[in-house]
Amino acid sequence: MVEVFRHASVQKPNYDQTRWDTRYREGHHAGKTLKPDPWIATHVPIRPGLRALDVACGRGRHTLWLARQGVQVDAVDISHEALRQLAQQLEAEGLGHRVRLIQADLEVWRPAPHTYDLILVVRYLNRDLIAHFWEALKPGGLVAYRTFHTDWAKLRSDFQRGFLLQPGEFTQLFRDWEWLAYEERRLPPGGQDIDDCVSSIVARKP
Repeated sequence: MVEVFRHASVQKPNYDQTRWDTRYREGHHAGKTLKPDPWIATHVPIRPGLRALDVACGRGRHTLWLARQGVQVDAVDISHEALRQLAQQLEAEGLGHRVRLIQADLEVWRPAPHTYDLILVVRYLNRDLIAHFWEALKPGGLVAYRTFHTDWAKLRSDFQRGFLLQPGEFTQLFRDWEWLAYEERRLPPGGQDIDDCVSSIVARKP
């Protein structure tokens, strides 16, 4: 079985860890596809031998996508249950040798410096963590980031606003980077398409 490494930040379970473990254990995400996000798959260049970090990986759809293409992946999430399910899938596909699973509280854990060719984040926002990506990447490394902006609150009024990007916020967060791809769609009146509530960027560290 693929081992899950536990960071010191999760030695004592907190509310977020317990909440996400319960959601994954109860199968709230079981029906969701393990295929990569189409925008990410289109805009992120991949080659074997890269070293990648999948932040807030969940059940690991992007970890699996990368590992299948010969990428070495550090997959990090707060939920032990999500990582356990990912470990089972990696074992079934014989991909465990390409992936290191790390259970950590992303409010505390920080990536090692000068380590990664690619950092991937989908549907998770931690502005403090973004500030550490530059140092964590090797020269020429990429960040691929795709997450919800404030229009998502029009479809999900219960969603915490602090975890939503402001309009155009990526242009400020990545102002010193070289942009390879950028998209920010807006939800039209009466719209229901989740993709209209998402900002996306692929940016290179010069």
